[in-house]
Amino acid sequence: MEDLKEKIQTVLTKAENELQEIIIEAAKAGDYRGVDAGRAAAVEIKNLKIRILKPSSKREFKTESDAMRSKKKVAAKRHGRSKYPKFEVKNGALVRIGWSKKDKREYTHKVSKQVFYQTVEEMGRLAQGGAGPFMAEKIIEQVNNSEAETIPSYQIYVVIGLLRKLNCIKQIGREGYDIPTDIDTKARIEWEAALTKTK
Repeated sequence: MEDLKEKIQTVLTKAENELQEIIIEAAKAGDYRGVDAGRAAAVEIKNLKIRILKPSSKREFKTESDAMRSKKKVAAKRHGRSKYPKFEVKNGALVRIGWSKKDKREYTHKVSKQVFYQTVEEMGRLAQGGAGPFMAEKIIEQVNNSEAETIPSYQIYVVIGLLRKLNCIKQIGREGYDIPTDIDTKARIEWEAALTKTK
């Protein structure tokens, strides 16, 4: 059974890798519908890997309707606040919309496209140098060492938050963030093709 699972994982991983190459080619060609289609397929394959390879037992098993009911209950308890933070692109800038518990209202932080690109480029340099995971403070230091003008740390946190939400980077507990070496390419694809749809 374990051998079969490994074979399935190999096949799905290969398909996922090939889709990533297709997405990159589509982005370079300016085919953003192709990027969307490739990304959707890659997400489905990733979810399929999780469903097939995750160890299950009768106690752990839930039907789709059970899972949906459970999610609705959690969402109701949070009174809709779970939808924050939200991210979108407006007028060429990345906007993070948060919820202030103190003021009981929304607030926004904006990040220019230039700052977004500069941040992911420096994160890529960190990843290529190895020795991760990287704390947010290290990322902020890396970005500002490369800039003549200091970028406010909250803007870099906005970029990190978005990349984490999109699963471009992974948080490793309190150790920091696991950053792939191709983060620059992945993040640029997200900016050009998917961020306008991110809520």
